[in-house]
Amino acid sequence: MRRRLRVLIPEERIRKRVEELGREIPKSMDSPVITVVSLLKGALMFTSDLIRHLRAETEVDFFRVTSYSGKRKGKLQITYRPEIPLKGKHVLIVDDIFDTGETLHAVYSEILKEKPLTVKTCVLLDKEVKKRVNLKPDFVGFKIPNYFVFGYGLDLNEMYRDLPYIGYFEGDGNE
Repeated sequence: MRRRLRVLIPEERIRKRVEELGREIPKSMDSPVITVVSLLKGALMFTSDLIRHLRAETEVDFFRVTSYSGKRKGKLQITYRPEIPLKGKHVLIVDDIFDTGETLHAVYSEILKEKPLTVKTCVLLDKEVKKRVNLKPDFVGFKIPNYFVFGYGLDLNEMYRDLPYIGYFEGDGNE
């Protein structure tokens, strides 16, 4: 059986929402400089587009956290940490998808150890699944059903990150 690729969130809707977030975030952070910490690899495209629309000076660094192999969730591992000091800064963590919440919670906890002035979180997608942590993102691009999605930075076995939209395969446990 051949799987059919479906578009869940088209490119234009993503573009408009990223622009809106770019206006909303600086108002809430109340700082002329925002330190953006992006979670690799999935949030790279989202972060890149978002920082172009932030109405604030930004510095950018990265965390790399791995937990998936294909569609299977495994043990959470931090494999890269920010190089710039976060102490005394206004930090915005940017992630691609908030599903169980464990990845964002782990990074949030690590960043708090650095003693920033403030920490806010922004996710492109908030998946409608049971969360395993007591953390809610401060900024959300879109709420989505419990689909395995890819595109706009999100992958399936490192493929499909280049798609300009968020998609899923019909009949692949989705719908």
